[in-house]
Amino acid sequence: MLKIDNLNYNYPGFEENVLTNINFEVQKGEVISVIGESGSGKSTLLKLIYGLLDFNDGEIKYGDKKLKGPLYNLIPGHKMMKYVAQDYDLLDFVTVGENVGKFLSNFDLALKQKNIDEALDVVELKHFKHIFPNKLSGGQRQRVSLARALAQEPAVLLLDEPFSNLDQTLKLSIREKIMNWCRTHQITVIFTTHDLSDAFYTSDKILVLENGNMIQFDEIENVRKFPKNEYAARLFGYVNVLRSEESKKLSIHTTTSVVIYPEEIKISTNGNFSGKVIETKFQGRDYLINFSYQDLELYAYFDAKLEKGTNINFDLKSYSVI
Repeated sequence: MLKIDNLNYNYPGFEENVLTNINFEVQKGEVISVIGESGSGKSTLLKLIYGLLDFNDGEIKYGDKKLKGPLYNLIPGHKMMKYVAQDYDLLDFVTVGENVGKFLSNFDLALKQKNIDEALDVVELKHFKHIFPNKLSGGQRQRVSLARALAQEPAVLLLDEPFSNLDQTLKLSIREKIMNWCRTHQITVIFTTHDLSDAFYTSDKILVLENGNMIQFDEIENVRKFPKNEYAARLFGYVNVLRSEESKKLSIHTTTSVVIYPEEIKISTNGNFSGKVIETKFQGRDYLINFSYQDLELYAYFDAKLEKGTNINFDLKSYSVI
């Protein structure tokens, strides 16, 4: 449905690329999350796909149609896509409902109101329909902006940090409703996020960007279990990365580095390796145990709190070579 081929981009006046040789394909109805540190090119990628920027080299195709930027289009953007930026772009002098219905046809007013109500219901703001946006919080304004995009039922929905201003409990509900809506209507979604829970619970695939380079593009499980490099592994939170010489201390013999996630270390009374607890942090369902083994500092999960200085035994269940 959507294909990005050897895409390169640098801002006018700058020699260094913001994005370099980006290649991936998206199928109809897929949900793709784009992750990476700030400045890795996530937002720029969405703007290029939507047609707000002119890329230097490469190609973006929607089906058989080549997409271009503002130099080639009188009105920037593509009609089959909707882009929700982080600034929300709401009109404060008209109501929430009028903002959501801004781009809907007035030919059938009853249908227009139905679409507005349904979109506002998805973001749980239907009772704010007649309120002006300047009376809303940042999180509520963000939800209005999302509803406006949903109401138009685009083929492709591009979302830049769509849940960044939502409280955790509300986000879980809104996130689920939005993604269910998009899957029901076969809307393809590409969104950027710094919250890996958004990527895990909503995406079919993850695109990892580092300094404008595409590190990995794959299904969620594959990216998590088999990260291409240390950068990709560390995006998922606490992780143990050991160099070749360090890994030998755990009986791992490799010429490269290895990644060991905390859940891949099993703490038990009959473990083959011995360490000492440095610190314990409660994680909700379990505890994150920071401990030392020889001159290594490692992380593991455990179902009970362990005091500093406690001697522990552990085994290694699995690891990934990078």
